[in-house]
Amino acid sequence: MFDYTEFDGSAKTAEEAKVHCLAANRILANEGVLDGYGHVSVRNPETKDTFFQARAIAPEFVVPDDILEFSLQGDVISNTRHRVYGERFIHARVLKARPDVQAVFHGHPLEVIALSATGVPFRSLGQFCGMFYKPLPYFDDYSKGSGMLINCIEDGDRLASALGGAPGVILRNHGVMMTGNCVQQMVMNAIFLRDNTRMQLMAAPFGEPRYISEETGRETERTQYSALSLERCWDYWVLRAKKAMPDIIDII
Repeated sequence: MFDYTEFDGSAKTAEEAKVHCLAANRILANEGVLDGYGHVSVRNPETKDTFFQARAIAPEFVVPDDILEFSLQGDVISNTRHRVYGERFIHARVLKARPDVQAVFHGHPLEVIALSATGVPFRSLGQFCGMFYKPLPYFDDYSKGSGMLINCIEDGDRLASALGGAPGVILRNHGVMMTGNCVQQMVMNAIFLRDNTRMQLMAAPFGEPRYISEETGRETERTQYSALSLERCWDYWVLRAKKAMPDIIDII
């Protein structure tokens, strides 16, 4: 069990990265951001060019033995007979393209899919969502016959290209991919994007919303990504997950 009293979000060892991967799966499932589908990944701090991800399983039920290691080509390194996520190439190629990224999330919040279908930009409305002060890029360059899945290196590379230097990218009619320079930031981005999208949909019937300006967004981003804010939110989400899922009390 890890002590977060002296908070530093980055994993220092492979074992800690695996725990973070499990925690992110459980937290995002508990917060309703992940359902039976979707997945997260965490870069291996000991190699930098491998990452950890669960086998193909609903995130709510991930346990330590489910966490596997992959290369940035999307190849399975762990000795396993388990099936793996077809869309692992999202994680492999984003982590390849963005050395600054330490964790990746892909999921299908209904609010995000609904807004993505309209083409309306995703913009910050709430102070706590200030990190989205710039509209997130869109991706809809799916391979023909793929069923709108990112399940090969080429599609993963196109998605990473669409992401550029942004914190995330919207997959039109599909979902979202978000990043973070630590697991805690990635989880915050995933949850708060969903919440910001809810607010956009709530405001839409009443006219054009007053979005947060870029200047204000930069200020609130610094606040939200501060150690104090990340620790506070992370502890909150961890405790909520432990309360709902007692089997992880002694794991995370």
